[in-house]
Amino acid sequence: MSISQSSDADEHHLKPLVPVGIRLMFQRIGDIDTLSEKYQAQASIEARWITPFHELFEILPSNDRNSLNQGKSVSLVKYADNHWYPQLFIENAVGDLKEQIRYTAKKISEDQACICEHRDIKGAFWEKLELQHFPSDMQDLTISIGSMLYNDSVILIPDPFYHSGVNREAFVDQQEWLLYEHVDAKQRFVKEYFNSIGDDENFQSNLYEGRKRSVVSVSCHAARRSGYFYWNGYCLIFLITICGFTVFSMPPNLPQNRLQTGATLLLTSITFRWTVNRSLPTISYLTSLDNLYVLMHICMLIWLFRVPLARQRQWKRKDIEYRRTVNQKINDIQSHVRPYALNLSDVQYELSGILVSEIKL
Repeated sequence: MSISQSSDADEHHLKPLVPVGIRLMFQRIGDIDTLSEKYQAQASIEARWITPFHELFEILPSNDRNSLNQGKSVSLVKYADNHWYPQLFIENAVGDLKEQIRYTAKKISEDQACICEHRDIKGAFWEKLELQHFPSDMQDLTISIGSMLYNDSVILIPDPFYHSGVNREAFVDQQEWLLYEHVDAKQRFVKEYFNSIGDDENFQSNLYEGRKRSVVSVSCHAARRSGYFYWNGYCLIFLITICGFTVFSMPPNLPQNRLQTGATLLLTSITFRWTVNRSLPTISYLTSLDNLYVLMHICMLIWLFRVPLARQRQWKRKDIEYRRTVNQKINDIQSHVRPYALNLSDVQYELSGILVSEIKL
């Protein structure tokens, strides 16, 4: 058993490395579901690799041979049944993915031909949405193409001759999103890990452990049209915050009215928050809408501390100074007997006596 496995490993390492160029065209982009972090799309994938011309020429009928020698592209029927192909798959597909695959060939030199795998796909694709700048966020809509073969036998690269693109006209969410024409294609590698329990599986694990698969990710970019959220989000937050200042117009001797108004505004803000959360996934960070909401409340608290409460603190200080002054005067009167007070009593007495004598006369 080990001898056969070692021979398979040697045979595997003897296979030449085949570079495969990947080109992807976004034919149609459907609904972008922010809540579920996925989007609908229809795309066409072209994977090209080089093969010896004589190997391809032998399997073609005479008509296709003539067309191939004339530099025309010919269709290959059931090519994947008996010939090598890169075994592509879509890494971030969600649910059932509809695929149609066909192969074509074209002569590029006297001893080389180019095989092209045309793959039409349609379905839902998962995408991690970054919402720190919501509602002015910009999202990458990505389709990742990988190979079941390892990077020592096939390596996927963005096609340097045929660039990827996007059809902006067939975009469903044009009222909510702005789709850009620019498309990015990046290459990355995914490391393979194995957990085995048997001897044979241990040998297989040691053989494939640490090997990588190449993946090409093609992304187009969409920016959210934030006008709706500015008018129905920011303005409502502003109005709810402004209504909080109406509490100060109520008399202080009517606390029940103030409590009723404050509770109503609190319930209104909570209801509005729930309404906004219905269009967002469960995220662990604040969006720009939340940051503005917190900032406006901080500004309101600062204004409350600096303006109305500052006047209250000022009058309290004046009350303390007034009481201190009154107490000081009382202490002065109690500790020092002023002579003019006795004289005033005598004068008042004498004047009263004079008045009495005058009345008697």
